[in-house]
Amino acid sequence: MLKRTVFIVIKINKKALLALSIFILALLIIGGWKEKSLQTVFGYSLSKKVVIDPGHGGIDGGTGEYFGFLEKNINLNVALKLKKYLTDEKFDVIMTREKDISLEEKSPIKASRYLRDLDARKRIINNGDISVSIHVDANPDSIKTRGVKIYYYPNSIEGKKLAQSICNSINNIVYKRFLNTNRIKAVIAPEDFYVLRETQISCVLIEIGFITNPEDRKLLKSEKYKAKMAKAICDGIIQYLKE
Repeated sequence: MLKRTVFIVIKINKKALLALSIFILALLIIGGWKEKSLQTVFGYSLSKKVVIDPGHGGIDGGTGEYFGFLEKNINLNVALKLKKYLTDEKFDVIMTREKDISLEEKSPIKASRYLRDLDARKRIINNGDISVSIHVDANPDSIKTRGVKIYYYPNSIEGKKLAQSICNSINNIVYKRFLNTNRIKAVIAPEDFYVLRETQISCVLIEIGFITNPEDRKLLKSEKYKAKMAKAICDGIIQYLKE
């Protein structure tokens, strides 16, 4: 019996083949994008955990009791605004506190209330990759002293880079564009603060103004100023991660 070989010829339209190729490529890109979103997006890493530490809280009001409003509340106000900006950028944000409380009850060490509070902050901060501690400064001996200072631990190269990036952002967004002034600029400085010395990640402490200075005190009461400050800190963090 004679065997026959049968050939099946399938005609494929070139346009249809091109469309199918584009569809498959799109699926591959989308799949890669989902994985990439956990790593690096828009040039900076979204997988970094940012810890925001609003200084003081609860029984510890911080500075400002003689001016009718307390540092602890200003710190928390700005911290919550910063959290919103960072979460909008899809960052994983950790807060040391989100309400008016002190943190000594979260520390296992036997020490003074003050040291237990600091220890608790340290433990929370060390769960992140980057940390920003927010405070308000005071100088009763010189009410003319004003402005923003960003502190980093002296031996921390990354802390200094983070401080400089946030400093540049504050000078641009807050002082140049919002307040339209060149008379005053944020500065960075090394300091041996507990939350800088005892933490194991890139960490800065920001004094967002002097409550003892009349001009800064007015700004610290302004929701617009505090929002601009939070936005500047957020942008500074992003810029640091891009570098």
